[in-house]
Amino acid sequence: MGRSVCIVCGKPKSGLKVERDHVIEAISWIKRNITKNELRSELVVCKECFLKYKKARESYTRRQILYVALGIVFTITLAALSGAKAPFAIIYGLFLTLLLYLLSLLGYVPSVDIPKLKSDIKQ
Repeated sequence: MGRSVCIVCGKPKSGLKVERDHVIEAISWIKRNITKNELRSELVVCKECFLKYKKARESYTRRQILYVALGIVFTITLAALSGAKAPFAIIYGLFLTLLLYLLSLLGYVPSVDIPKLKSDIKQ
C-alpha cells in the first residue's frame, strides 16, 4: 500500500484503518480495471476528523436501516393488497427494496477497524 489518506479531510495522515468491504472492493476494482487510476492509498480516519466521521457513519447506518425497512413494509403491503397477484407484487417489492438499498449507498460511509483493548479479549 502507499501512503495513508484520511477519508474525511483527504490529507495524508495516520489514523484508524478503514475496513475493506464490498463497496470499497467494488470501487477499487473499477479504479483498477476501468479507469486505470488506482492510487493504492491506505484509507484511514485521522484523530482530528473522528467525531465528524462518527456522526456521518451513524447517519448512514440509520438511513440504510430506514430504507430497507421501508422497502420491506412496502413489499408486505403490496402482497397483502394484491391478492391473487401476490407473486408479482412480492417480486416488485423486493426489486424496490433492492433499489432503496442501492440508494442508501449514495451516502456511503465505510466502517473503521477499531482495535480492541487487551483487557477486553477473553483468553
